Amino acid sequence: MVRPQGPTRKPAKLPRHRPGQEGGVRDRNRRDTLERIAEAGLALFLAEGTAGVSIDQIVERAGIAKGSFYRYVSDKAELVGQIIGAVAAAVIHALDRCDRSLRVAKRDRLATIYLQLALELAAIVERDPDRVLLYLQEARAPRGGARGAIHAFADQLTAKTIGLTEIAREHRLIREVDPRIAALTVTGAIDAILFAYLRDRTARPGIDAPAITGELVAIILDGIR
Repeated sequence: MVRPQGPTRKPAKLPRHRPGQEGGVRDRNRRDTLERIAEAGLALFLAEGTAGVSIDQIVERAGIAKGSFYRYVSDKAELVGQIIGAVAAAVIHALDRCDRSLRVAKRDRLATIYLQLALELAAIVERDPDRVLLYLQEARAPRGGARGAIHAFADQLTAKTIGLTEIAREHRLIREVDPRIAALTVTGAIDAILFAYLRDRTARPGIDAPAITGELVAIILDGIR
């Protein structure tokens, strides 16, 4: 990572909601700049990893001044959080909805609810494959640096998956296995397959992500029943 020589001072960051009518010129300019920063950061992070990318590289790719970066984003960690935020929120929302449905459903509906969760998660992958790939890539790296938001999301994902697995065990959909082991087995397998699929997807067009995810969940559930 290239670091500037000598002390530097970041310009004051602009407020998140700048004055002006929503949808107006100033609001659109702000959104456009944030999007350019995020897209530049995402492309570089995927190519070189979050630890290997400098702010200078991001602003050069985004075509903005360095001062403009700091008016919208404090540092790389905040940028990574912004990039991954929508995907993380969608995944957690799907897991929470699945949890609520399982707690009130009849036993013969439980397997269908788990499969529905798999399809919802597959849809998220299809909508935003690059951000999902960034998560899968950086979650494998050591904690620290700019990966705070990614590892926080990984921790949430693990905890909620364990909770869903406990419900499956309570209803005897799976054997009397430690929910932590079952949950980590499921998420580990899915993460590994999705990572390989997303990394190589340009060389393998036409692969159906929802079908792959559904088949994978069925295989795993059959294996631990």
